[in-house]
Amino acid sequence: MITTTSFRSKALALVIAGSLALAPLSGCAAFSHAISTQSNEAKTSTETEYYADAAEGSGYYAMTDSSTMYYEPDVPFNTEEYAAIDETGFISTLTRPLSTVSADVDTASWCNLRRMVRDGYVLAGTDVDEDGNSDEYYYDYGTIPAGAVRIEEMLNYFGYDYEKPAAGDDFAVTARMGTCPWNEKTDLLVLGFSTADEDTASEKGRNLVFLIDVSGSMDSPDKLYLLQDSFAGLVEQLGPNDRVSIVTYASGEELVLDGVAGDRDREILRAINRLRADGSTNGERGLELAYEVAEKHFIEGGVNRIIMASDGDLNVGMTSESDLHDYVSKKRETGVYLSVLGFGSGNYKDTKMETLADDGNGQYHYIDCEEEALHVFGDKLCANLVPFADDVKFQIEFNPAQVKGYRLIGYENRALADEDFRDDSVDAGDVGPEAQFTVAYEIVPADSDFEVAGSDLKYQETTYSGSDEWLTCTLRWHSFADGEYHEMASTVDESTWAAAPGSDWNFQAAIIELGMLMRGSEYAGNTSFENIYQLAEQGPEDAERDGFVELVRELEDNSDLTDWSTIVEE
Repeated sequence: MITTTSFRSKALALVIAGSLALAPLSGCAAFSHAISTQSNEAKTSTETEYYADAAEGSGYYAMTDSSTMYYEPDVPFNTEEYAAIDETGFISTLTRPLSTVSADVDTASWCNLRRMVRDGYVLAGTDVDEDGNSDEYYYDYGTIPAGAVRIEEMLNYFGYDYEKPAAGDDFAVTARMGTCPWNEKTDLLVLGFSTADEDTASEKGRNLVFLIDVSGSMDSPDKLYLLQDSFAGLVEQLGPNDRVSIVTYASGEELVLDGVAGDRDREILRAINRLRADGSTNGERGLELAYEVAEKHFIEGGVNRIIMASDGDLNVGMTSESDLHDYVSKKRETGVYLSVLGFGSGNYKDTKMETLADDGNGQYHYIDCEEEALHVFGDKLCANLVPFADDVKFQIEFNPAQVKGYRLIGYENRALADEDFRDDSVDAGDVGPEAQFTVAYEIVPADSDFEVAGSDLKYQETTYSGSDEWLTCTLRWHSFADGEYHEMASTVDESTWAAAPGSDWNFQAAIIELGMLMRGSEYAGNTSFENIYQLAEQGPEDAERDGFVELVRELEDNSDLTDWSTIVEE
């Protein structure tokens, strides 16, 4: 099932003056999607100007004084696609003590949600009509699709003070637990995983193939032009041992650059800047050529990665998630990793982008501004490009004597069968060096009066004596360095619990509350904007966390509309 953002209004009233002057938030300057004159054709009449994107078919009528505009409902606007997410509920520890999940270091959801908030999206259920009528006037771009909210990716976007792996170890685990801020009858457990900084692959060279969508739907300031503007930041970090190839695809595919040395900056940038967007989107042909080029320049023991940049609107060749899954899953056996960079709005296909990255042993990031591109390929270059461990899985075993029930927060599309944990034929997440990922559980202590539904089993023991451990967390991964599978186990007991677990834990609780609020979660409890601010503003000042608070305030403003004086009647 696919969830798509849609409009229920007869007309959409938008005040664009404020959106065109949005200040940078969370280190990223905002793009205004209200009117884009760089790639859109303008048609004029005596009373209005019409702005249309030929590739996407969306249209707006703006009054000639440029103060207001409204949406023409007869013209299709938003065809973004997000997979439906069934939120994990509370599970009885007695009936199912194991929770098995694939690791995830993706960050796309947070950046995509940031773009939506800046574009004026509101919380689901927001009453945006002055008279409470859902079929009259709308002041926004729509409600945030629940499928776009992946809480694990929101958590993974930010950095935390996790323990570093000890000498000779690949991973370290940090556990923090306290009373759940939105439900006083439960506890919030946050597990932080961090990897060592070992990077032997880069020393042998990086074979990077950039697979770039140049179809007509990419002809936009927040798509191809943004990619071109931000590419220089990556090129600066490449050297003579690196190889750069560029493959483009639209109606057909083209090899623009073939294995050029990484220090030939001008040649690489000239090739990027000459790209123009036009035509349909044949992703199948592009993927085939990109893998051919990557295998041709394969560096044994080095970095071999395709980096796909697209809005995901594949409309020729392989177009379904199942076809993409089958093709990319087979190709990962070549040792070439596939990472995905998402761009743009309006026709963005999140479902396809996530499928490609998950099945290609790669990471998925959404680029909403040049600063974010520099973040992905600057500060996080090593973690995002260099292979360190793949098939990374974790399995939690809860002790029924201490834990009545639990709820995994996020990771809905990363859950594995318990028997998959040691089945090395089952693919799981790829993690780079100097990386982190975060996992959170809402836990019901054994002595809590919070009810957890479970099967009424006749022959199962109801108590487990002799251990004060709450749970054991076992991590399993395939090491890039030695090609072997490894495991490590950590236990969590009552000593992990703290009345004040720290500023990282508070901030992570704020992120989770925001995600539940955006998603309209049935487990949100006492979640509110006020609680989010209170949690997020504790601790030292930090630019990224300050940006988080600013964005939450903007979402609250979007969802609390009171000024109707500028609405234009159809």
